[in-house]
Amino acid sequence: MSKSLVDYKGIKVKKELYPIIKHIEDVDKYREELGRLSSSWDIFALLGQLGDIHIDIGKTKENFLNLTTTLLNHLSDETVKKATAEMKFKAQVAIDIVNRNLFERTADIGFLATDDDIRDFLQNFVSRYNSDSVELKEEIQKRFLEYVQKYSVYYDIVLADTKGKVVARLDDDVKVDWLDKEFTQKVINSSDEYVETFQYHDFIPHKKQSLVYSYKVTQTNDSDSEVLGVLCLCFRFRDEMEGIFNNLIETRNKEALTILDEDGIVIASSDKDYIPLESKLEIVLDEEYKIVSFCGRDYIAKTCVTNGYQGFKGLKWYGHIMVPLEYAFLSNQSNEAKADDAIIESMMENEQHFSKDLKDVFNKSKTIQENLGRVIWNGNVAQSKLNSSNREFSKSLLSEIGVTGVKANSSLSNLNQTIINSILKDSEFLSSLAIDIMDRNLYERANDCRWWALTSYFRKAFDDYNSLSYKEKEISSILKYINDLYTVYTNLLVFDKSGKIIAVSNEKENYLVGKVLPQKWVGETLNLKDTSKYCVSDFEETNLYANESTYVYCAAIRSFENQNEINGGIAIVFDSTPEFHAMLEDSLPKGKDGVFALFASRDKKVISSTNKDIEVNSIIDIEDKFFELKNGEQKSEIIEIDNKYYALGVRCSQGYREYKSAKDDYVNDVFCLVFNYIGEKHFDSLKYEQKSKFLNSNSKKVFTDSCVELATFHLGNKFLAVEAKNVIESISIDKLEESIDMDKNNPFKGMVLHKDNLISVLDIRSFIKEDITDTELNTIILLEYDKDNKEHCVGILVSSLESVSVVEKNSIQQIQSHFLGTGTLIESLADISDYEESQVAMVLDIKKIDDNLTKKV
Repeated sequence: MSKSLVDYKGIKVKKELYPIIKHIEDVDKYREELGRLSSSWDIFALLGQLGDIHIDIGKTKENFLNLTTTLLNHLSDETVKKATAEMKFKAQVAIDIVNRNLFERTADIGFLATDDDIRDFLQNFVSRYNSDSVELKEEIQKRFLEYVQKYSVYYDIVLADTKGKVVARLDDDVKVDWLDKEFTQKVINSSDEYVETFQYHDFIPHKKQSLVYSYKVTQTNDSDSEVLGVLCLCFRFRDEMEGIFNNLIETRNKEALTILDEDGIVIASSDKDYIPLESKLEIVLDEEYKIVSFCGRDYIAKTCVTNGYQGFKGLKWYGHIMVPLEYAFLSNQSNEAKADDAIIESMMENEQHFSKDLKDVFNKSKTIQENLGRVIWNGNVAQSKLNSSNREFSKSLLSEIGVTGVKANSSLSNLNQTIINSILKDSEFLSSLAIDIMDRNLYERANDCRWWALTSYFRKAFDDYNSLSYKEKEISSILKYINDLYTVYTNLLVFDKSGKIIAVSNEKENYLVGKVLPQKWVGETLNLKDTSKYCVSDFEETNLYANESTYVYCAAIRSFENQNEINGGIAIVFDSTPEFHAMLEDSLPKGKDGVFALFASRDKKVISSTNKDIEVNSIIDIEDKFFELKNGEQKSEIIEIDNKYYALGVRCSQGYREYKSAKDDYVNDVFCLVFNYIGEKHFDSLKYEQKSKFLNSNSKKVFTDSCVELATFHLGNKFLAVEAKNVIESISIDKLEESIDMDKNNPFKGMVLHKDNLISVLDIRSFIKEDITDTELNTIILLEYDKDNKEHCVGILVSSLESVSVVEKNSIQQIQSHFLGTGTLIESLADISDYEESQVAMVLDIKKIDDNLTKKV
């Protein structure tokens, strides 16, 4: 035995796979199946000695055993590779989604710290014992509450003066008067645009660790402006992580997703029973995976660092995944409908899904199966010529050997189904991931427009409409400041009650100022009921986005004096083209060809696509059922587009937190479609239908003097037969010595040497009107019609061998059609009842074939 191989339950496996292979369910399942079949070959070898089958069972057993060893090693490699790639992808996505979310938080603190109401409060607040200050505090708490109602990812807002004295907070139940001095000074002295801390904060004493975004509040936006205080946004980190984990984890394999800090300490866990918070884990960055022990249990583990988002990488955190070793490689128990053979053959041609080595295993299996089938067919033909008392026993034994060979091949076919179902499952998962990222992102857009519409300066300026035009510069300055923080917008603009644009954030689009907006969302904005409401344009082309399609999110600007009065609105133009494309790209595995994704509306209109051949606003021509899913529903299926097979996974959006929830008026169902390329469609489906009908044939009728035995076979889709007594044997097409410089249309194709006799081989495809390719011809049947004259032999090319069937003579119908030259090619029709459905075979006239076709040679 090679030093690189070790014995595992009678199978030689790679040394590095030995600790893992016993946990790979599919490998163990196939090992047991093929092991049972191996025992069957031993029984057949013993029984064969009692009959006259003349088959070398030992050789067949050896062939299948060698195949089993090769298969299980390749299957193990592929299973480990796929499982660990999925683990890496999930760990990567977990940390990247967190990073995306926290990037938004850095903008939030930067903008809220410039809020005029907060500045005014800090400048006018005296103490909690002062009656005016108490009233001011109540008002600022209302503003904090309004903010958190928009941005529900926060649970508290804390405001302190420059000495760290807490002057106002949303959660009044927390009785803490001071921020830590060191923390306060860190924020005040920071030159960064935000301070991000994940630690114990003394002003949040009920949490061991909390994620807080802080920034100094200054008198103006100037960098050297006087510092008035410190503002802290307290983020719902555990709550947020729970949502992310729930969308990623597979509970069946008991995997645990975690977020680790730079020291490997668990700060978030999808399963705290398995992996508790504050546990210290090994960081696995440099290896593809590693087997680690934790609390007396072995796990496969992988760690990923964030890819970052728009340059933001946040704190030095890691995405980390651990799967118990005994659950890491479970068999796929999907209930998906079986893929037909044409799809499987197509998949086997694609090395993305089916490695070259694994394909070689299947090709060898196919060759073994064809050779075994040929031997059994020849054995049945030979039995038809004997009057041995063992005849029926031998035929039954041959049939059982054939069934066992089919089972051996079926085990491999089941593996193909497993791979197909796995691809479908992947497409579903990716579509769910992408639509979740989209919902999370657009939730922020709905929040932004509503909050910015509450900017006090805007509200006061619109109250004094006559002087509004003189405040364009200041309003534009505020809009620009916001836009610089929130880079997902190409422009922010405010408009009055007539729809006239008052100011914009994008200086390049100043020409819009003074123009009246004709869009229907202007009227909708001016009729919103309260500050919790917003409206969104259709996904449509607009001159606000260079005549390309996007969403515009809008909210009403209400009077500062009377909140029930609407004086105008704010419209924020989402930069949909790069942002949606990035969401889709971030959801797809890197470096994998043949996978693309779309966002589309319920009416099949494309919103975004990673496939450059599918344009925005084009219509996806696939079945309606994929667009009839309800919110949160998903579906996967193999579909055919332009003679190509794809595993399509579809998920309908369901919103995020309040966004698109039952409490939200906004309804806009978006679908994510992930297409995973299977392969080209280049096979005749009829061939596979025929194959499925005849694969498990078994002769049921006992031979009597009133019967005749017919040897059946296929030539393309034509089901043909000859009398078994006229068959010499079937041989592989490899034995054909092809003719040289012969006319391509000539039926003569060459010669074979059989027992010192040269026999002509003929191609009868065109004479029975069957149009198939040369590659489908893989067998030669040698026929004779005069046993005393060895020259009266001929070979014909066929596609596949079927059965040797017993047929009542009086059931055979003679016919006088299908003329070939001066004779008939087909002499009769016979009903073959050995299959699930009775089939009619056309019985060939061997002499006429020889007489008419060999004359052309």
